[in-house]
Amino acid sequence: MNNGLKDAWGRYFKIGAAVCGNVIQKKEADDILKKHFSTLTIENGMKFGRIHPEENKWNWEECDLIASYAKKNGLLMRGHTIVWHNQNPSWLFLDGGDTASKEVMYRRLEDHIEKLTDRYKNDIYSWDVVNEAIDVDHGDENGFRPGNWYKICGKEIYETAFKLMRQACPGAKLLYNDYNNESGAKMETTIKYIKSLLDAGIPIDGVGLQGHWYFNFPDEKTLRAALESYSSLGINIELTEVDISVYKWMEGREKKDFFTSRPQDRITEQGKRFLEIFNIISEYPAVKNITTWGIADSFTWLDNFPVPERKNWPLLFDENFNEKPVVGQLIEAGLNKK
Repeated sequence: MNNGLKDAWGRYFKIGAAVCGNVIQKKEADDILKKHFSTLTIENGMKFGRIHPEENKWNWEECDLIASYAKKNGLLMRGHTIVWHNQNPSWLFLDGGDTASKEVMYRRLEDHIEKLTDRYKNDIYSWDVVNEAIDVDHGDENGFRPGNWYKICGKEIYETAFKLMRQACPGAKLLYNDYNNESGAKMETTIKYIKSLLDAGIPIDGVGLQGHWYFNFPDEKTLRAALESYSSLGINIELTEVDISVYKWMEGREKKDFFTSRPQDRITEQGKRFLEIFNIISEYPAVKNITTWGIADSFTWLDNFPVPERKNWPLLFDENFNEKPVVGQLIEAGLNKK
């Protein structure tokens, strides 16, 4: 089959993959990306701690490599991420051995955005500006996660990040990105927060549903309800980090319960979930992109999260970069969709 996923579904939304520098240099990955995908997200290389490990030191190598690859092959790029509670360098929140002041943090954020966007603003069409700021289980009374950005600066730091990004990248789409925000209290709190940003005139263009899901979740009703709720805000929706675990959330926590080879029955159910997701999101014009968090099962963060050294098979291509049966099914479904 000569058609790829992007050919089958491109009239509805872009198809993306998260990548790292060593993976895109593999011929098998290169072949898949050129055939099937239209956008790339740098999986870890653009996160604060990786790209800006010291106040006056920047690690550009991996991001430059991927940006060059994307440009050479006609792929668009997503930026991930600016403000996040995790994977930050130790210097960021300190000043002379003490906790940095709010003024210092605002200056550091502005400097970070200025230098990052100056280098990549012409390469990136969509940015995850604020990532995972909401935690309804362990957050404060307003549902905000008590990370260092928030503890020092309050929620205003998030609003400032959006404003600075709009100034730096006036043509790019700016997103709030999070996980588990497709249902329940997390979705309600996210919608309330995005409404407050819109009402205050903060330049936010969309929401990212990460989509770290399972072979048995979300069902059609849950996903449609989320898409309808976010669509009603008049914003874009991107599925930014999709992978479909072959384990249920609390399953396989002990080594004796790990799958030692691909569980074919779960892979079949996983394929049904991918098909259902693609078909559903194609019916919502607000959905602009679906990105899988990786290319193939040979390299996925789920091999070490939430359980270390537990092999998972959550992506569309197997450990040998071969198409899983669902890929052909997706292409056929997209090409034949009326």
